[in-house]
Amino acid sequence: MGPSMAGRADLEGQQAVSRYSWIVFDADGTLFDFEHAERAALQRTLRSFGVELTARLYAAYREISIDLWSRFERGEIDSQRLRIARFEQLIGDHRLDVNPSEVSDHYIHSLGGERRLLPGAGAIVEHLASGFRLVLATNGIADVQRSRFEGSAIRPYFADIVISDEIGVAKPDPGYFDEVFARMGNPARSEVLMVGDGLSSDIAGGAAYGIDTCWFNPGSHPNGARPRPTYEIRRLTDVLGILEGTPEIASDDNGR
Repeated sequence: MGPSMAGRADLEGQQAVSRYSWIVFDADGTLFDFEHAERAALQRTLRSFGVELTARLYAAYREISIDLWSRFERGEIDSQRLRIARFEQLIGDHRLDVNPSEVSDHYIHSLGGERRLLPGAGAIVEHLASGFRLVLATNGIADVQRSRFEGSAIRPYFADIVISDEIGVAKPDPGYFDEVFARMGNPARSEVLMVGDGLSSDIAGGAAYGIDTCWFNPGSHPNGARPRPTYEIRRLTDVLGILEGTPEIASDDNGR
């Protein structure tokens, strides 16, 4: 899905003036519509094995997946184990007569073809690329993320993509951000803004590394985490307010 004409019109004529020179975007849940991608890929996969994706089965998968990805972020499990473990647990819990490894392979291939963007993502990326250097930073499986990124409408606007599966370390680990900065040519940390929806990965990792962070929070979820993001936005287009120095976008004592 490319930038909409409406999105282009909304951004037309706005010129960012900012101390930032690099914007590091998270991928899933920030630019890519991962909830749609996950459900669609899982439905196609299970259906190919004769299993229908019910609301109960999808909820169970989501719970398992979220737990395993949290463990992955903490370094308790690697991506090779994660990709199989989620289906081993789902299939075991629900007594499905399918092979976890085969299901995993099918799902990864299917997910790699899901490139739908969140509303406004294409337009904001295209606009920002005229004044900033952009990098995509994602915790994910290389086969999936590389395929989705290379085939997406936003690919031309990014200098690089850093995938945890390819470098052997994930957000929020400082080693991940070391690699991001190395690929950017090691700019001053004050010149870099991290934009993402993940408090435990994007925001915690970026803050610990000493860069400003912007929490994309379209659902207006409460934040009891520390450290607080530098900024918080509800719409992707609100990032323009940050880059142009609009004070109402900046965080207050409540992290907003």
